[in-house]
Amino acid sequence: MSNQNPRALHIVLNAVTEDSRVLKCAWSLGNAGWDVIVAGATPFTYSDELSIGYASIQRLPLKVVVKQDLIAKILRRARYYQRRFQARFLGGYTPGVPNWGRATKAILPIALIFKPDVVHAHDYTALPIAGEIVSALKKSGHQAKLVYDAHEYVPGVAHLKAPLARAYIEQEIKYTALSAAILSVSEGMSELLIPHLHMGERRPEIVANDPLVEGQQPSVRNLRADCGIGADVPLIIYSGAVAPQRGIGTVIEGLRKMPDVHCALIANPENASVKQFVLDAADIADRFHVLPYVPNAELVSYLSGGDIGLIPIHHKLNHEISLITKFGEYMQARLPIVVSDVKTMAAEVKRLGNGQVFEALNTDDFVRATREVLAHKSKYQSAYTQEILNERSWERQAENLISIYNRIADAGPTMRPHMPFSISKKEASKSES
Repeated sequence: MSNQNPRALHIVLNAVTEDSRVLKCAWSLGNAGWDVIVAGATPFTYSDELSIGYASIQRLPLKVVVKQDLIAKILRRARYYQRRFQARFLGGYTPGVPNWGRATKAILPIALIFKPDVVHAHDYTALPIAGEIVSALKKSGHQAKLVYDAHEYVPGVAHLKAPLARAYIEQEIKYTALSAAILSVSEGMSELLIPHLHMGERRPEIVANDPLVEGQQPSVRNLRADCGIGADVPLIIYSGAVAPQRGIGTVIEGLRKMPDVHCALIANPENASVKQFVLDAADIADRFHVLPYVPNAELVSYLSGGDIGLIPIHHKLNHEISLITKFGEYMQARLPIVVSDVKTMAAEVKRLGNGQVFEALNTDDFVRATREVLAHKSKYQSAYTQEILNERSWERQAENLISIYNRIADAGPTMRPHMPFSISKKEASKSES
């Protein structure tokens, strides 16, 4: 880290390595002349350190790690009864934000030494922590600007029960008012955030989570070889996080009606939903292939071995307003897209002509859309002009991000030679929490 370059501290409550947005932000800002530290949550009880380009990733024990299955079940059950008690007897009770004190205590020493010009909160879970860090820096005599990067619209987060949602929303509204910039991933989300966060005449600034192009590398693995199929076999792909509302059940039902088609599910094989879908698809196991993630920099190359990219998600509020990461990844891989009729992505497919839209949860309509695209694949691929692909690239979005940063910090750092987009691991410090 230099003494002259402006500095940014990014805070996120996940393990960082699979969060492409956090990695891309850190990498691009580092190349643009910023010194960057990402404070993330280690999945262990000790700290470790990684790097992405010029940026340092310091993973800290920000959350309680519970490894024993029995204890985890007991804690989940206790939380269930606690929520029931609060809802029944305490009415509008608002709980504390999880991990707030623990994470602030872990990150603050880094912030006091680093003295960032910008503290960047990734998602609503990190915002209260980032706000506390900015306040503590101010008390120490150092001024830092707060950036809130709204990855999701909190009222639309299905797993948040009402009391906890209230807690996060209170903190969102409080710290949005103190933020130098609020980032949004889409126009649809921005329209919801303005009244939700009481922004008045302010508008979020859009930095869409599009895929990196410059940093892409050829994949070491071959998708079709991993599936054990040849080049002439129809192959549809779903890549990314898996949960029941992501629509994989519709895909499995559709495969039964398309006996010549194979599906690659690129996801965490240990995910509980993935394991359930494997059981559900036991009768078509020879055509339903669960494959582990590849490095983010190799993903577009890996995906390009398929015929169609799938986004079969159900109608949920955050699904309606999002143009999710895999949409751009499929585009950069030049895969036609079959998407359910969720508002924003269905409209984009119709605008571009790069795929087909089907009615969510309607297996027959999913099969129709898939057959149509397989029969006319080159027609849908022709939508991917270089101009369109440039529009849906992280490089275009990074220009927005860097401009916002330089404006709010009143900085004009010198661009550095670009580093490769790859994660390097340093020796773990293993300081016990």
